[in-house]
Amino acid sequence: MESNARHIFLLLITFLGLVVAVPVYAGTNWTEPTPEELKMTSDPAAPNAPAVYLFREETVDDKLHYHQLYARIKILTEKGKEEYSDIEIPYEAGMSNIRAIEGRTIHADGTVIPFTGKPYDKVLEKSGDIRINEKAFSMPDVQVGSIVEYRWELQYDDLYYMPPRWYIQQPIYVHKAHYHFVAADISLHPIMVTDALGKENPANRLLYYQVLPPGAAAREGMDGFDLTVSNIPALTDEDYSPPLDSFSYRLLFYYSPAFTGEEFWKQEAKIWSKDVDRFANPSDKIRQAVAQIVAPGDTDDQKLRKIYAATIGIENTRFTREHSAAENNAEGLRVKTAADIWEQKRGNDDEITRLFISMARAAGMKAYAMIVTERNRNLLNIGYLYWGQLEDEIAIVQVGGKEVFFDPGQRYCEYGKLHWMHTQMIGVRQSDHGPVLAKAADATYQDNVTQRSADLQLSADGTVKGVVRVSMSGEEALRWRQEALRSDERATKKAFEDVLQEEVPAGVQVKVNHFIGLTDISSVLMAVVDVSGNMGTATGKRVFVPSAFFEAGAKPLFAAEKRESPVDLRYPAMVHDEVTVTLEPGLSVESVPADAVVPFLPNAEYKSKYGHTANIYQMDRVAALGNTIYKTEEYPQLRDYFQKISAQDQQQIVLDRVAVTASR
Repeated sequence: MESNARHIFLLLITFLGLVVAVPVYAGTNWTEPTPEELKMTSDPAAPNAPAVYLFREETVDDKLHYHQLYARIKILTEKGKEEYSDIEIPYEAGMSNIRAIEGRTIHADGTVIPFTGKPYDKVLEKSGDIRINEKAFSMPDVQVGSIVEYRWELQYDDLYYMPPRWYIQQPIYVHKAHYHFVAADISLHPIMVTDALGKENPANRLLYYQVLPPGAAAREGMDGFDLTVSNIPALTDEDYSPPLDSFSYRLLFYYSPAFTGEEFWKQEAKIWSKDVDRFANPSDKIRQAVAQIVAPGDTDDQKLRKIYAATIGIENTRFTREHSAAENNAEGLRVKTAADIWEQKRGNDDEITRLFISMARAAGMKAYAMIVTERNRNLLNIGYLYWGQLEDEIAIVQVGGKEVFFDPGQRYCEYGKLHWMHTQMIGVRQSDHGPVLAKAADATYQDNVTQRSADLQLSADGTVKGVVRVSMSGEEALRWRQEALRSDERATKKAFEDVLQEEVPAGVQVKVNHFIGLTDISSVLMAVVDVSGNMGTATGKRVFVPSAFFEAGAKPLFAAEKRESPVDLRYPAMVHDEVTVTLEPGLSVESVPADAVVPFLPNAEYKSKYGHTANIYQMDRVAALGNTIYKTEEYPQLRDYFQKISAQDQQQIVLDRVAVTASR
């Protein structure tokens, strides 16, 4: 990844595409609501919708340097009131400003309450030399049944150009929307665009990428670009969806120096690759450092493990904070080469990745850089000629005759593994024949293993106590180690408890005693958890206890029968549960569920086994997920699999408390 600041800026641009822009108004002109709009209590076009856009209009004028938004929203439920009464507008302070904010609320009886408040401004986030502020205001006296109507304008610097990125689908249904764009005149005002290195080059044309609703088309005329759409379904935000913006209706404008896509990607990739090689050139300082890290008799794998441990251990500003140029200058620091990063023991994620590549090369190995998107945010679209889609750099090193992928920019990522958001991604990589489009490595379920063991004692009155140990490798270990890095161990314990608490039986309390290996990626991460409380339901002579301790409270995945978006389950994984419950005097095992196998081959498989003696119950459960990406038409089979294993996990064991009681 390039820097926190860049991420913030990209998020800002995306937000502007979602909630910005409208025409210049002479005075305050509002749209009078129709009787049907006032009386509306629900919308047949969007059943159960919390609110709907009656109209939405965005206008961008790059000649006059402004974006404007005008919106009319009908509030249909309390949730809609909660979500659409407050308006929040982020912007980059120093180069833009929010102004001309107007609004009014119209009640169902036609009463109009104008907005007379003053928006407040706050710093949303600061990273390096970039500061993102937010203007926020609340619409007056919003009620269920109200129409909220507002407009605002984003004015930006005369030397700045911001062609719109219009994401046509919104979180709620849109009855009608109008978009208008007046582009800057490139022949009169030269526009500079940045390449893969941030270097400015003159643009020579305006390009756009579009995925529009059926029947919709953008019109280009002397007055600019114009698009009108209607009856746009809400952007469905379903669990485990891939990045929605990569699948939604959208129209993205940008200025470019390229004439063809092939020319663009080839040229940008060369620029990026050349900069990687410059930065990662194994200087004398790097060679000296490597000589102190590795031993002469080490194999390539041993050398690389030592280099990886050394580079991943330095301060990663993606997880601490980005330092401004002024701060670096005050400390006498510079960032020009890998040697600078090694000397100051601090760098961002991409710089650390390049340092790792430099050291691997200094150790005599073939090492390459690759740049990819973050799968949780974006998928690469080569039809959209914008290098900024590619965000994070990873490393590829030949070890033992094969290429191995590494993610040293992800603090605490294990040796030879990638963060899940970088797996399976199409990106640009270096090769012996120059940079090429390529796919990052896939993960397997063996890369991400969680083992959960519970050793419990259950008394006749239902009191339970014991210890749970959760051992994690791969993604789950990375998740909690990075959680601790961003906060502290105490907060991480609480967060881990909250997650586990939702999975164990009702009445059981969990308390993390301590972690083992929280900062050591060479070992498995383990959480040791104390268990107390009550477990089981008594009905006369019997007690019913959940058979799957770790899944008793878990909510089943994919309860909905239908789905509109593909499924991305993030990463393959295996979870192995072992549960032992020792029954104290007064209880004995009467029956346990039958062993079960739920196949979903080659995608996944589930197995559970149950055993017992008179006073001990044991359960062994293995759930392995191999394939993580599913098309919408594959959803019924995927849902059926998870419904079956959820039903199996809800089976109970039956305990008898009569025989022991009689003998007593």
